[in-house]
Amino acid sequence: MQTEIEKFKELTDKVKGLGEKKIRLEEQYRSKKEALTTLLKEIKAAGFDPSKLKETIAEKEGQLKNQIASFEQEVEKISAAIAKIEN
Repeated sequence: MQTEIEKFKELTDKVKGLGEKKIRLEEQYRSKKEALTTLLKEIKAAGFDPSKLKETIAEKEGQLKNQIASFEQEVEKISAAIAKIEN
């Protein structure tokens, strides 16, 4: 009979522990869901479609690379002009 009582106590302790874990996981879920909802609102407010973020990111990266290349050419041109003036 003693072993059944001990086993029952162990099981009730385990149930209590699992209940606490469940509560923590539910809170984490709510927190992450709220953060995701906020992020989606920010994305939409910025004028982007959340379902097309990969395409948008690729497009913006391409535009940035083009701007950097253009800027680099401009800097080289100015640098060459300054070098001519200095000589």
